Amino acid sequence: MAYGAKLPASNGKVAVGGFCWGGTQSFLFATHSKSIVAAFPFYGSGPTDPAAIAKIAVPVYGFYGGNDARVNATIPESERLMKAAGKKYEPVLYEGAGHGFMRSGEQPEAQEVNRRGRDAAWKRWLELLSKL
Repeated sequence: MAYGAKLPASNGKVAVGGFCWGGTQSFLFATHSKSIVAAFPFYGSGPTDPAAIAKIAVPVYGFYGGNDARVNATIPESERLMKAAGKKYEPVLYEGAGHGFMRSGEQPEAQEVNRRGRDAAWKRWLELLSKL
């Protein structure tokens, strides 16, 4: 993290993002680091320990496929825990998109729902990053 923040092309700020298992890890990393400026979990579940949630010092912006029942079942608990701890958590579901829509949505044979989800998520992600 320190290395990335000091790269010549860096503005000195580090955000974390991840996909699937990496999405879960990016949410979890926010419980361990006060040096990052935001966490961006893509279709990953959140921590379930209220004590860990209490340590989050940055906003968490979630990206979820609307057609991903397994992961989406975890969102209400993450919302509840983050709200109870006074933390910022903004999950967005991309209607009809499936798990892994960022990857599958870029394929030439992508389903339209995954392509739309990917396009909307990229736009949101870039907008959020530009505000950090």
